[in-house]
Amino acid sequence: MSSAYSAEKMIKRNLILILILVTCSLGASAAAQSTHVHGQGQVGMAIDQNLISMTLESPGADIVGFEHEARTAEEKTAVTEALKQLSNPMFVIQLPESASCKVVQASSEVTSENGDEGHADHEEHTDHDEHEDHEDHADHENEAHGSFIAEYQLECATIAAIDSIKFVYFDHFRNAQSLIVVLIDKNGQHRHEISRDNPILYLKK
Repeated sequence: MSSAYSAEKMIKRNLILILILVTCSLGASAAAQSTHVHGQGQVGMAIDQNLISMTLESPGADIVGFEHEARTAEEKTAVTEALKQLSNPMFVIQLPESASCKVVQASSEVTSENGDEGHADHEEHTDHDEHEDHEDHADHENEAHGSFIAEYQLECATIAAIDSIKFVYFDHFRNAQSLIVVLIDKNGQHRHEISRDNPILYLKK
């Protein structure tokens, strides 16, 4: 029992390390573009044995329609509701029922581009003035860009039954247009672009 438990812990730890590497890779790619792309989120996913681990990062504009810190009661409510939705991976992906997957861990938070965190309290399982038009662009460049980050881990009884993953994310977040997905599985590392028009990720056998 102890050896099996240790092996399981090692697998989970390895998956976490993989996802960190994937996230860093995605971050470096985004930095190289030196642009904040509205409508486009990023996903790091690892499939190993019976576990699926996943991170999602999306611009605030894609999720709630704005990226500044929530100020009004309406904006705060929108952020709270979005965090609640993102804390459930079934608001993001749809897996075949035959795979019999259950959520082991899920969490969501809001961060700014400079690394400040906020609203990191949702878990399950286990410029103040108006500016002149000619100043708007410069102010937008200097303003922190808020992003939503969610992390999931699912355990599947029959993971071989998963031949595709549908991103229902686009059904719930109307401003989202595409996701860059970096997938690591038994076939290696792959990069895919999933879009509102083509929301299904097909897995190689």
